[in-house]
Amino acid sequence: MQISTERLELREYAEADHDAVHAFASDPEVCRFVEWGPNTPGDTRVFLRACLDEQITDPRQTYTLAITVGGWVIGSIALMLGDSELAPGRGSAELGYVLGTGDWGSGYASEAAVAMLDFARGTLGLERVVATCRPENTGSIRVLEKSGLRRAGLLPGHKVIDGVARDSLLFAIDL
Repeated sequence: MQISTERLELREYAEADHDAVHAFASDPEVCRFVEWGPNTPGDTRVFLRACLDEQITDPRQTYTLAITVGGWVIGSIALMLGDSELAPGRGSAELGYVLGTGDWGSGYASEAAVAMLDFARGTLGLERVVATCRPENTGSIRVLEKSGLRRAGLLPGHKVIDGVARDSLLFAIDL
């Protein structure tokens, strides 16, 4: 599976992506607002193994794709169908993404998110996509808003990050 945009290729992960993925997934700044990481090399191997397993699951419930520029993996984007507390049932999914700090502010995350929303609508026939981010993550708020999602609520104590229950902003879009 591959999705092309003006500047990006979103593609399936391969085992050979370990070093590129580990470069962003082990960065404490990248992991500051998420419940995982910074990754050890073993954590990154487990992540890639899960991505490879997703690719052969039928029916597929998760699409985790590498965000690439010029063939180099700079981040990750995922669409999780129906098994999320925030997107239960058929017709809905949760969107998540992460990008290496060297590419923050480039518009790549928004471009990748719009491409995944188009895939959700056009190929998967989904009706609603949700996403969350921490209230202090202004960069992610901008990405979600630029991608067409709108604030739909506040989830107090939603994610445990570094042992602390942190609030999340809920964003949603009807496709």
